[in-house]
Amino acid sequence: MTQAQADRAFAELNTPLEQRLPDVRSDEEKMLDKQFPAAKPEDYIIRYGLPGQEPEMTKPLKEFDQSARTWVSVAGFPRDVGNNLVSAIAKVAQQTQHMTPAELEQYGADEFVKLERAHGHAPEERLQAAGRMVHDLDLKTRG
Repeated sequence: MTQAQADRAFAELNTPLEQRLPDVRSDEEKMLDKQFPAAKPEDYIIRYGLPGQEPEMTKPLKEFDQSARTWVSVAGFPRDVGNNLVSAIAKVAQQTQHMTPAELEQYGADEFVKLERAHGHAPEERLQAAGRMVHDLDLKTRG
């Protein structure tokens, strides 16, 4: 198949531009992706409360849920990892939603101390990597 034929086929299939590029993953990355495939948004089972104490699915929570499902799917997270991540984010959002700016600042400082304990005194490198991942995901799925 020529490049022109491939371009025409991609265009007919409405293939996103990022999927038209060559696969540059290593064999190891391809093997891991095959063993732990990303789930589809509807495959995630996300809990926003304790069993029997789930909050009402209000419009904002439904919007968050759909965004979260799309985000973890596009990020390539397996179902269990995505579920846990979104649940942790929802828990933090619930804990902090009524905090004052000063309380939020203190909460952030306290959480950074926890990161330092878990990852040593240089978590900045890991946070920068996470920031790059979030930036890349935001380019793919705005909002």
